[in-house]
Amino acid sequence: MKLTKSLSFKWRSFFLLLLVGISGPLLVGQVQTIGQWTTMSYTMPINPIHVALLHNGKILVVAGSGNCPASLAGCPSGPPFGPSNNSGALLLDPTNGNVTQFNVSWDMFCNGMVVLPDGRAFINGGTLAYDPFQGSLMSSIFDPATNTFTDAPNMAHGRWYPTVLTLGDGRIMTFSGFLETGENTNTTVEFYTVGSGWSQPFTAPFTPDLYPRLHLLPNGKVFYSGAPPVSNLFDPSNNSWTQNVATTNYGGTREYGSSVLLGLTPANNYDPVVLILGRQPGDQHDRNDRPRRRHSEVDLRAEHVAASDRDERRAAAQRPGCGAWWFNQR
Repeated sequence: MKLTKSLSFKWRSFFLLLLVGISGPLLVGQVQTIGQWTTMSYTMPINPIHVALLHNGKILVVAGSGNCPASLAGCPSGPPFGPSNNSGALLLDPTNGNVTQFNVSWDMFCNGMVVLPDGRAFINGGTLAYDPFQGSLMSSIFDPATNTFTDAPNMAHGRWYPTVLTLGDGRIMTFSGFLETGENTNTTVEFYTVGSGWSQPFTAPFTPDLYPRLHLLPNGKVFYSGAPPVSNLFDPSNNSWTQNVATTNYGGTREYGSSVLLGLTPANNYDPVVLILGRQPGDQHDRNDRPRRRHSEVDLRAEHVAASDRDERRAAAQRPGCGAWWFNQR
């Protein structure tokens, strides 16, 4: 989901992406080895903005207004958001394609979402208003046992495009997102504890990206990466930040990029390595720019922090962003 202004939408095809069977030291383009993408025969009745895989195997899809503001014809005029105005939320059973739609009482568009240890889904923040986007202070919990949403207490301030993360002690950490006043970004961390609510806000010494990429490390700290080349560490035990713990050799901004914590296994002694990847400016919008893939690895072992960077160009005939790219871990 890109950061866009008011866009109308019709029915959008929902691609259920199944990735299976990654094995072997080298990943090659063979279906029997790495799986394949499959386009399902059915479409989504809502714009699939944010999804979560639940413990029962079903997929929760939360759209809220679905990037369809009341100012546009055919869009929801306001809450509730649901089947009557092609918005809200739904539950998809991927085994048979059955879809169950739900009403939601507030606009969950551009929320952060995480599955709680007890199997319920925690939806955090959303849209208070469009143009400019203003962040909602609200949160809600979806219970797959009853298929119901229950609102949680409000945060101290709004968040539009926040990231939420489950910590080792079960608390939920939320960070970033536009404030309820508009374009300014919420620079605080808040913690949600099931049964007792929100902590006080703890202010970061920098302004984060929207939807920052957060990863819980084995030592309990949180690794932060974003569009800028520098990464930071957050210690939830004392609410402190360590800035500039690693810098990519690339040095450029990875707008709308991503990162992933690679698998922690006995074979690698559970040493955390974060793969940072994504396009550089121009890859999507400038069709004359040769498509490329670029990724960085950040090794976060206790002995050292190191960053390496790789840049590989694809054939010039291929369009940017159209290929599936694989990374072989060293």
